[in-house]
Amino acid sequence: MSKHRDMRRTDWQRVTKRRYVCREVPDIFGAAGRIALIAIDAVTAPLTVHYQSRDVLIADRGFSWFQAAVPDAHWWLTAMYGADDRLIQIYFDITAGNRFEEPENLTFEDRYLDIVLSADGFLEIVDRDELDDALQNGILTAAQHEEAVREGDKLYHFLKENTESVFAWCAEQQKLLKAEI
Repeated sequence: MSKHRDMRRTDWQRVTKRRYVCREVPDIFGAAGRIALIAIDAVTAPLTVHYQSRDVLIADRGFSWFQAAVPDAHWWLTAMYGADDRLIQIYFDITAGNRFEEPENLTFEDRYLDIVLSADGFLEIVDRDELDDALQNGILTAAQHEEAVREGDKLYHFLKENTESVFAWCAEQQKLLKAEI
C-alpha cells in the first residue's frame, strides 16, 4: 500500500496543537512552488528517529517544520528546526510527484526512499530497504522502483553540490514564515 502524505500532516497524532501557514513562492531551486511551516505547540511525546549511527530528536514542543514542494518535482523537502530555531536536518522524501489540487494542503505519494541532510552537512540516503521491500511485496513496479532510485541519485548529487545554498534558502524561508505564524 502506498503512503500518502499531506503538507498539514493531518495524520500526525503526536502533535496535539499546531499553527500552520502556507504560501506560494516563485523560486524553489529554480521552479515555482509552495512552502509551509508547522509550528509545533504541543505533543503527546517527543519524536526521535534512529539512523545507523545516531538518534535525532526531530519533533517536540517549540519545534517547527518547514516544507517546500514543486509541482513537477519528485521530491518533497522538510526542514526540521529546534525550539531555538537552529536547523536539525533537512529531510527529502522521494515522491511519485507532488499534487497541488488543494493549494493550502498539498499532497504526495511517498516512494519510500529518502535523503537526509544533517545540519553539519552530512548527507545520506536512507530507507533503501523500504524501497526494496515495496518492490518485493508488489507495492511498487520495477519501473517505479527504478524511477525512485534515479530521482534519489539526481537529488543526492544536487545536494552534494549545493549544500550551503540549500541551508541558506531554507533558513531564509523558515524565518519569513515564522514571522507570519
